[in-house]
Amino acid sequence: MTPRILHLVLARSGDQASGVRGLSLFLVPSHDDDGNRLPVTITRIEEKMGLHASPTCQMTFDAAPAELLGIEGEGLRAMFTMMNHARLDVALQGVAHAARATAIARAYTATRRQGRDGVTLDAHADVRRMLDDAETLAMGGRALVHLAMVEMERGEHPDLVDFLTPVCKFTCTEAGVTAANLGMQALGGYGYLREYRIEQTLRDARVAAIYEGTNGIHAATLAGRLLRNAGGAAATAFARFLAEAPEALDVWQRARTVLLEAEDPAPAADAFMRLTAHAALVVVWQRFRAAADHAPDPQRLRHLAKRAAARAPLLMRHYADLVVLERAEASSCGQRPGCRAALGNPGGPVPSDRGGFKPRRSVATGSPAPAR
Repeated sequence: MTPRILHLVLARSGDQASGVRGLSLFLVPSHDDDGNRLPVTITRIEEKMGLHASPTCQMTFDAAPAELLGIEGEGLRAMFTMMNHARLDVALQGVAHAARATAIARAYTATRRQGRDGVTLDAHADVRRMLDDAETLAMGGRALVHLAMVEMERGEHPDLVDFLTPVCKFTCTEAGVTAANLGMQALGGYGYLREYRIEQTLRDARVAAIYEGTNGIHAATLAGRLLRNAGGAAATAFARFLAEAPEALDVWQRARTVLLEAEDPAPAADAFMRLTAHAALVVVWQRFRAAADHAPDPQRLRHLAKRAAARAPLLMRHYADLVVLERAEASSCGQRPGCRAALGNPGGPVPSDRGGFKPRRSVATGSPAPAR
């Protein structure tokens, strides 16, 4: 692709005990100033499940000369500057995968006829459900990333951007996989063939939940550092974002309190991330519904917004209950031999009923839902 390459390498410059503070960022050229090749070699090309148009490889730097970038020991901090932008880019990859899968499925099901009545596939209720779900994932994810990127560009609410970045990465990459799976199902047997290329979308989408920080790492970051650092400034900024959806804010704030009381929030991190994603999407779909008259197809947008609004309360209560349950399980496990090490030294008292978040019949609290 190019005769010379500058490799950006994160390498250990301190001793093993220095941890992440011993990592520094280096610039390693492939050739010296005279054009002689330096000891930078490719050891093998990786065979991947997807992204076949983007070859990746393993490399060896055998005493290759390198130039330190920035301050020694602050390589990881420098990398995160780039990675925060990259994580939103990866979130957009998830959006693109969801949108592509939806487009393929809608085009196919609008023309394929099946059944005694000879109607197109998209006239069948279950197929319509899958198309609606896939489009909702694509549109909601796109709007969420758009919000984060606008805030990043404006620079007025950096704490909100910090909080939304892992939420976008998690939500949109999960959406890409789910929508691709739905699209394949809508096509039936043809979706499993390479002919319509939706199987490629599913293969390509899968890695987005892994690279630029696995989704589990982003969930742990959200439930740990972003709830606590700087007095919880990032979480407070997100709470202000949720203010236009009071019910979603109430459920989310209660879960936030439960995790702040936990010595180790890791066991409940996935549930809290999913709760946070659904809370953010409540705001997104409220705004969609309010602006529906300006859409090319207002009726379609209102339909999707109503479906999203109907699901959100149930999903949020479900994940709020899981936050309470996982925290309680971790606290209980921490008192038993062998459990503490497995869960990362959890501790703290078992949460009270105030963490139940008004479920219809909560396993975690047993409290009934209020009349509506």
